[in-house]
Amino acid sequence: MAITKSRQSQSGAALAISLILMLVMTTLGVTALNGTRIAEKVSSNAQQKTITYETAESAINSVIASDDYPDYRNQARSEFENPPPLLLPMTSGELTEQLSQSNLLGTSVDISADVSVQYCGEVAPTETSLTAVLDTANIVGLIYDVRSVATISNSNARSDHVVREEYSGLQLFSTGNCIAPES
Repeated sequence: MAITKSRQSQSGAALAISLILMLVMTTLGVTALNGTRIAEKVSSNAQQKTITYETAESAINSVIASDDYPDYRNQARSEFENPPPLLLPMTSGELTEQLSQSNLLGTSVDISADVSVQYCGEVAPTETSLTAVLDTANIVGLIYDVRSVATISNSNARSDHVVREEYSGLQLFSTGNCIAPES
């Protein structure tokens, strides 16, 4: 009868304690899963930002390296007063292949890039041993901005990248309309 009495004297404290411990462990598990999910989103966003930045940089380099780039610069300088940016067609097969991204499973990411060339204005030529000759020949430095905006569809990932270049050319007293780069 001693066994029966001890069972009757128990009030269920072990059950209550084990339920509380199970609740605490479940809460800790859910919190850890949420932290992991947030870390995964942060990592994915950083990867998408890197992809768009590299895409914008690649698009700019492709335009500058193209044989048509001098023509693009001339077209961008066609007006004398604050010409608008010259939007370039990015439909060439070579660039499209460069922009395509796919993983080992065969899934791809739709990335697009828009590139423009904008004339910024004339400046005094860079100091060289020919500066005196250049001054008499009305040769000036022509400033151009090549801008690329890359985006990933179905995402907020976007990169805007600008490269400013200077070339020598004849002075035409034309003005440009570029935003000054941040220092």
